[in-house]
This record gives sequence, C-alpha cells and structure tokens, in this order.
Amino acid sequence: MFVFAQNGGRRGAGRFRLDVVMGLLLIGLVAATLPAHAQSGGPDTTDVLSLSLEDALERARTESFPVRRAATQREAAEARRRQSLGVFLPQVTARERGTATTDPVNAFGLTLKQERFTQQDFAVGALNEPDRVDHFASQIEVRQPLLNLDGIYERRAASSAARAATEKGERTRAVVSFRVKKGYYGLLLAERRVGVIDSALSAARANREQARDLFEQGLINRADRLAAEVRVSELESRRTEAVAARENAGDQLRLLLGVDESVRVRPTDTLARERASLGTLSVRAVNQRRSDMQALRYRVDAARESVRSRWLAFVPTLNAQGTAGWYDDTPFGTNGQSWTVGVSLTWSLFEGFQQVGAAQEAEATLQRAQVALQEQALRNEVEITAARRDLAAARQRIEQARRAVEQAEESLRIRSDRFAEGMARTTDLLQAEATLAERRLARLQALYDHNLAVYRLELLTERSLAQRPEENPE
Repeated sequence: MFVFAQNGGRRGAGRFRLDVVMGLLLIGLVAATLPAHAQSGGPDTTDVLSLSLEDALERARTESFPVRRAATQREAAEARRRQSLGVFLPQVTARERGTATTDPVNAFGLTLKQERFTQQDFAVGALNEPDRVDHFASQIEVRQPLLNLDGIYERRAASSAARAATEKGERTRAVVSFRVKKGYYGLLLAERRVGVIDSALSAARANREQARDLFEQGLINRADRLAAEVRVSELESRRTEAVAARENAGDQLRLLLGVDESVRVRPTDTLARERASLGTLSVRAVNQRRSDMQALRYRVDAARESVRSRWLAFVPTLNAQGTAGWYDDTPFGTNGQSWTVGVSLTWSLFEGFQQVGAAQEAEATLQRAQVALQEQALRNEVEITAARRDLAAARQRIEQARRAVEQAEESLRIRSDRFAEGMARTTDLLQAEATLAERRLARLQALYDHNLAVYRLELLTERSLAQRPEENPE
C-alpha cells in the first residue's frame, strides 16, 4: 500500500513521481517472479512434437486418416474377392433338427427313416392312428457348383476391383505425402512470417522512439510522430493475425498426421529452396504408370467383366448336391442312416426384366468408367503442363524477390541515415521499412510457391524430383 502526500511544492511533486515509479517497479518485479502458469491462469499441458519433414512423412504413411481409410477399403475389396471363391468351392452345412408328430403319413415315413419299422406297424389301427413319434435328424449337406459362367466372370470383376483398391491406396499415400509437404512448409512459412513481422515491429518501435525524441527537439511535427505510432499499431495487428495463421497451419498439419489435440507440432527443417531435376517428362508414360490411372484401368476391367457376368446369367447353371443323415428318436442318435446325391440344371428364362436391367446398368457403368479414364488422362496432360509453367514462374519470382529485398535493404539504410540527420521525413522512413518487410514476405512466399510446384509435379508424375535443398540465403 502506497500513501502519497502532496505539499504543494516542487519537492512534493518530485517525491510523488518518485513514489509512483518505485511502486510500479515493485509491481513489475513481483509479477516477473510469479510462475508462468500462475500468470496464464493454469499450467500449460500442451506437449511439443518436433518433426523433420521426413519424420512427418513417415508418420503420415501409417497414422494419417486417409491412408488408414484407404487400407480398410482395400481390405473390403479383398474380402469381396474371397467371397467370389464360392463359384468354385463347395458349401457345407450341418444341422440338427427335432420334431414330434402323430400325423399318419409323417409318422410312417419318420419311423422308416429311423429304421424302427416292425410288422405291427402295418396294422390298420397303427397306420390310421399312430402313436406320437419323436424324430431327430442329424444331417450334413454339401453343395458343389459345377458350371456357373456368370459367377466366374463375377470373380474376375472382383479381382480387378481388388487390384483397383490397391492402386487407389498407393495414390492416397502419394496425395497424403503431398499434403503433408504442403502443410509442413505452410507451417514454416507462417512461422517465418511471424519472424519477419517481429523484425519489422522492432524496427518500427525503434523508429517510434526516435521520432518521439526528434519531436521533443522540435525537428519533426506531430503528424510525423503519429505516423510512427500508427505504423507500430499496424504491425502489432498484423502480428496478431500472423500468429493466428501459424496456429491454424499447425492444427491442419496435426490433423494430417493424426496427432492428438494436446500436442503441438513444431517443424525442425528450414524453408529452403528445393532443387528439382525435371529431365524429360512424358505424359504418356505418366498415364501408363501412375497409380490412379492403373486403378481406373482396373475399374474398367471390373466393369467389363461385370457386363459379361450379367449377360451370362441367362446361361443355365449346373450344380451338384449331396446329403448324408442320421435319424433317431433321441438327439444326435444314429440308429437310422441314409444319403442322397443329385445334380441340378437351372435355367432362368424370365425374371421380369431384372436380369436385362442389371445387364444394361452394368454396361452404363462400363461406359462411365471408360469416360473417367479418358478424362483423367487429358486432365493429367493439362495439370502437368500447368505445373511446369508454375515452377518456371516460381523460379523467376525467387530471383526477382531476392533482388527486391537487396534494393529495399539499401533503400532503408540510406533513409535511416538521412532521417537520423534530420534530412528525411518520417513518412519516407516508414515507407522504406514497410517496403522491406513486404519484399521479405514476398520472397518467403516465392520460396513456398516454388517448393509447392516441385511437390505438385512429384504428385502428378509420381516421381521423386526434389534433390538436396539449397541453403536459405536469409
């Protein structure tokens, strides 16, 4: 508690200001000694996960949600392919069934099955009004497909679909790798933006203090001093936005890697320019080997086999069936035994246009798959050409941004010297400082765009183009 007394003189006013200063210093010292969690309202439970780009890519190959989802789709396709083995393998069924009856016909037949029929059972009274017969049947039934042409082609379709799912999984991993690289360098770019703004903010605050001194000396007017204040406020606002953008970029990368919400990802690499060796890029070769194109071709094959299967449903099917049974008046008894074998030829002649409609739908699916394959091939050509143009333009922008930064640095140095000598206006100095900050941010963006163009070409060609990164000159 501080008590201030005013005595009305100059000495009393000086003592008042001294007491205020001492009080503020004491409060600052007490606040500085408080634990960090006490100042923030609680302990910081956020863990930091430091990752290089290679570490992030390795984690994404196993933990990324799209990769895991693609793996389940591939497993489902493989399961459907295994289901199609039913067209060749037998079906075996075992059952135990118990009944009780006084129906004359059933009682007569069940007694025969149990091999308990005697001469007394031929009596007219026993035939007309038999006693209750308890019957338990233990049976094993085997069904063996012999010739099912529609099922054979359906199995071929399932096999092609399974291979398409495998290729789709490969493409998913390639897309995830691209997105991780984009997110990783996006986070690096966001962090570097904060650093550039911090540097500009430090310079702006120094300029503000210098402007205040010059204003007190009467060398500049009040408008120039306020301009320096406005510049600091503007940079502080931009820093707040840049910090929020950095946190958002970190959250997006964390989502790609499947990292828990209580963990903050921190990149350990630097934003350096990737060296890319393009060589000769053949769009035709890309369309032949790229995994998603392979997946589309397998889908076309699956659709074609499915069309054949639907039309072959009109062909008769041949199947064999056999049953072995044990019958008794107690469960799982074996007093009576018999077996039955047979062959059936089935020909579905008309099912209310269901088979015709299914065949026509399969043909439409085949046409759709063929159109998708043709469209993707043309899209690949357009996207690869555009990506190469973007890469060439990004290289030019990097060189242009480098020269612009050098020029802006020299301009700021000259204007700072002239301002210190009172030969330049505050607005000129602030404009030079703002220009340098913008040029540095533009250079960072050019580096990011260049690397992103390289990674996009890698995604489009599924070839490793990036070599050892160049050192960042900044």
